[in-house]
Amino acid sequence: MEDADIINRRYISLMVLGILLPFLLTPFLSAIFLSADQSYAYRLTCSRFLIWGVLLLMFLYARQAELQRFFLWEEERYGVSFYLGSIGILYLLIIADNIISYIPYRLGLHETNNAMHKMQQAMKQYPILLVFTAVTAGITEEFIFRGYMISRLFLLFRNKSLPVVISAALFAAVHLGYHHTGELIFTFLFGIIFGYHYQKYRNIKVLVFVHFLWDLIASLPALNHK
Repeated sequence: MEDADIINRRYISLMVLGILLPFLLTPFLSAIFLSADQSYAYRLTCSRFLIWGVLLLMFLYARQAELQRFFLWEEERYGVSFYLGSIGILYLLIIADNIISYIPYRLGLHETNNAMHKMQQAMKQYPILLVFTAVTAGITEEFIFRGYMISRLFLLFRNKSLPVVISAALFAAVHLGYHHTGELIFTFLFGIIFGYHYQKYRNIKVLVFVHFLWDLIASLPALNHK
């Protein structure tokens, strides 16, 4: 019994560390490969590659440290109607989320999103960055915050809502660098919507596609931004 308890505690510790891993690896790798004297476009591009690196390291961590698959939940298969319906419903929910995120602005909190403005300038200069950024966000963020985290948080908490809320809060936390209240509200609700969808349907593909599609379309105005 004692050995079983030790093994169980080790397993839980490994999963908790895995959930924290993106927040430990990202600043560490950024400190090594990025510096203030580099151009913003270069740092933006390099940071996207670093996120892919973090995802790769997490795959290795799941296999070599946790001794289990990255995706604990089997990917459910559905027909065309499911994908079309999910894409439409998720996109409409994101639009509603976007409207809600503007409430602080409507109430008089007029914050300047300098980070987003710099990204728009870089994307206007190098349009391929727009696509690369959208692809990176769609795949890596869904794999990490939905595919990896929620399934493990589900094992740590009996309450089915807590894994979704915690993963959404962590997802919002990685956007703190924007220093924008509306962005935090948007990303938190985004995480709630996508988290519940993944928990119910256990299909990461549709989430990846909708996330990519939203980021791509939302960033298109950057090409005409002055």
